[in-house]
This record gives sequence, C-alpha cells and structure tokens, in this order.
Amino acid sequence: MYEFSRRTPLLLNVTCPSGSVEVFAEERENVEAEVTPMDSSRQDREAADNTSVLLIGDELTIEPPRGSSYLRSSVRLKIKVRIPIDSSAKIDVASAWLKCLGRYRDLNVTTAYGEVEAGDVTGSARIRTSSGDTRIGDISGKVTARSSSADISVRTVSGSSTVIISSGKVTIASLGNDLKYKSGSGNLEIGSVSSGVLTGQSSSGDITVGVDRDRSVWLDAKTRTGQIQTDFESSAESQRNTEVVLRLRTASGSIRVHETR
Repeated sequence: MYEFSRRTPLLLNVTCPSGSVEVFAEERENVEAEVTPMDSSRQDREAADNTSVLLIGDELTIEPPRGSSYLRSSVRLKIKVRIPIDSSAKIDVASAWLKCLGRYRDLNVTTAYGEVEAGDVTGSARIRTSSGDTRIGDISGKVTARSSSADISVRTVSGSSTVIISSGKVTIASLGNDLKYKSGSGNLEIGSVSSGVLTGQSSSGDITVGVDRDRSVWLDAKTRTGQIQTDFESSAESQRNTEVVLRLRTASGSIRVHETR
C-alpha cells in the first residue's frame, strides 16, 4: 500500500496491461494506491512488485516497468487508487475491467478490451475503446468517444460532443448541447434533447431521438431504404433561433423523432 498526504486535486496516470483498475475520487486528505497480482503466478507477482507508483508535483503515475514483458497482456494486475475529488484521470489499459467512481474534472480512457464504468465528469471525457461497454454518469463538458464494437451509455451530456463508432449502441439519456454522431451499423438513442445541433449519420443503424415538447425544433431527416417516424414536420424554414436542430441521415436504418414530456 502506498500513501501520500494530499487533499487537493491531481492528475492520475495509470497503465495496466490486464486485470482490473478501480479508482475512487472522493473527499479525502490523502492518496492511497495499491497494486497486487491478480493471481499467485510468478509473472503477476513480479509485475506487481516492480510496478512504479510515484507522486511528483500534481501528478500520480502508476505503471509497470518499461521495455519489459510486464507490459504484455498476459500479466494481470489489480490496481486500486483513492484520490481527492475533482481530480483528473488518464488511464490506458490493454485488457482490463475499469471502474472510476466519484467525481472527476477530466477523464481520458483508452482500452482495447474490457468494460468501463465511470461516475460524474465536470470537465471533458475522452473515451477510446475497441471492445467493451462503457457507462458514464453526468458529463458537464464535452465528450469525444471512438469505439469499434461496444455499447456506450451516458446519463447526461452538457458540452459539445463527438461520437464515432463502427458497431454498438450509443445511449444518452439527456443531451443539452451539440452532438456529431457517425456510425457504421450502430444505433443511437437519445432520451431527451433540450438544445443544440444534432448531426447524426448511420449506414445501417437506427437513430431514435426524443425532444422536449416545449422546445422549438428544426428537423431535416432523410433515409434511403429505412423508415422515418416523427411527431414533428420537416421544416423548410430558417433554422435561425431554433432551440433544437436535427440533421439525421441513414442508408438503411430507421429514424424516429418523438416528443418527450
């Protein structure tokens, strides 16, 4: 167990080849970090013993030795960190289960395989994953997400954002700003849009959007072979001063735009 006296936010950098990473951002007056082997194998024990845990200035870094076999995905570690609330985290894992609970300023996650669960982010969130579902709470800033094959779920997004996926489902319960969405065969579902410009493009995925019923809407929806269902009429009028602008395109996927109460 590593322990440092620290009550103000910091930047956490974690590198983990495989295993699990748990981070807790909470009200506290110190920093705790623990690195243990996932099992009793010699390789895992050596990797845990030789993992560096350093706090220099405002940056806490946890990483296996560089230029060695410890970086291979066959090494499995359990990393648990407790940091002050509103810290930022940058986490890079090859194949690991990742949980970041609490409240963060900025969150930057890169993973090849493994699920990601995160709390609230007051700044921006950047997510890159090849395969593995991602669930995040409230994000006050922007979101930049790229995924090959994974589901992404966010409770609320308040900043201008970009989401690009090959396949998988993107779910946003509440959207309050601009969003650019592009997908090959993935689906997009937004529970409620209160403001901003939503530009959605999908080849074979469906797009479903709910809009607050008391908002003015400018809708431009087109599909080649899919279906369009909407509670609103397409508008040829200027989109100026409109609270919600929807530009939705699919090749074979369906588009549904409905009112929310």
